[in-house]
Amino acid sequence: MDERATQDEATTGDPATRAWRDWAERARALVGRLDEAGYPTDPASRAVAARHLARQSALALEAELEHADPAHPTLHRYEQPWSQWGAPNPDNVYERCAIDPAATYVLRGRVDGVHEALFSLVEGDLHLGRPGVHAELALSDLRARGDAVAADGTLRLVIGPPGTPGVTLTTDPETRLLLIRQYLYDWDTEPVASFSVERPDRSGRPAPSTAPADVAAALGRAARWVEESITHWAAYAAATRDLLEHNTFTAPDTPPGGAPSIAYGGGCFDLPDDAVLLVEHPEPDAHYWNWSSHHLHWFDSGAFHERPTSINGAQAHVDADGIVRVVVAVDDPGVPNWLDPEGHALGLAVYRYVGAATTPHPTGRVVPRADLRLALPADHPVVGADDRRRMLADRRLAAQRRWS
Repeated sequence: MDERATQDEATTGDPATRAWRDWAERARALVGRLDEAGYPTDPASRAVAARHLARQSALALEAELEHADPAHPTLHRYEQPWSQWGAPNPDNVYERCAIDPAATYVLRGRVDGVHEALFSLVEGDLHLGRPGVHAELALSDLRARGDAVAADGTLRLVIGPPGTPGVTLTTDPETRLLLIRQYLYDWDTEPVASFSVERPDRSGRPAPSTAPADVAAALGRAARWVEESITHWAAYAAATRDLLEHNTFTAPDTPPGGAPSIAYGGGCFDLPDDAVLLVEHPEPDAHYWNWSSHHLHWFDSGAFHERPTSINGAQAHVDADGIVRVVVAVDDPGVPNWLDPEGHALGLAVYRYVGAATTPHPTGRVVPRADLRLALPADHPVVGADDRRRMLADRRLAAQRRWS
């Protein structure tokens, strides 16, 4: 009998080893889920799919193996360019940590200069069927209250069940995660806050040594997370695609599981050859707003760290008549508000309004590329090739600073 067979027999009863083998088999079967969900089968698309599955798997493994213990909470970032799902907002810095709804936690950070942030207590992830948002506070509201943000920009939030002394965010028995979303409006100048989280009753007590059963459970959760993610978000994108006539947009609304202070809308763009989609709406009266483009099958936000797959209110040009004009085009249309679908003529475009007093409903119309300038105001700026290169270089450098 060879050495490998002997080792295999010796570990047959080990739960962690069995779980690892099970995870590997479930990872192998993910290709079948791609077929069931209607993902494209051409080689270029399957290369993107393989990368998407690898990224999802890496994210899920890290989250479940390293950051899933509510007794020893750690914040970790997600929805970065290389760890996307569910159409993340390219202007956000996302962090999360596991919490026990019966325990008390203290979140600390420096938020001076931060444009906006949302602190939310949720059940879990939408694709796992846990959409509940149990509590949420905006940084702007905390600043106005004056009891959680000091004059020097330090923030302190107490998170716990009802009756917790000094509680800022109250948990529900179903709460499992703390989410933080920072909003960067001016990518070049606004800082990214750093946060820490502590569970006072476990402070100074290191986590116990790794237990086989815990590793096995984490691997199982990670496998399910990826399986459900690729199925759910493909179906979600397809439903959005079929919701309205193409090149039109839904009215702004807050979907189930979404943050109450955010109104969303969107639609499916479908660009004929040599045509663009011209999107128009009045400038919203909002603390923050943006547009972003998303791939239909992966439902991610593309290479938003180096391409203009999004544009926000601080970046956008607003014409003299108060109208925002965004152009969705496969190739650079030479306008300031280009929404880049990364070569895809078919995809999704989503808009968000945060803390909005007005929520205009955008309209879209397909315009022949050769006639685009005729459809724009006479004084609408022209962006040349050199201008675009500078804009993209600045975008990439700003994104690197965000995740350095």
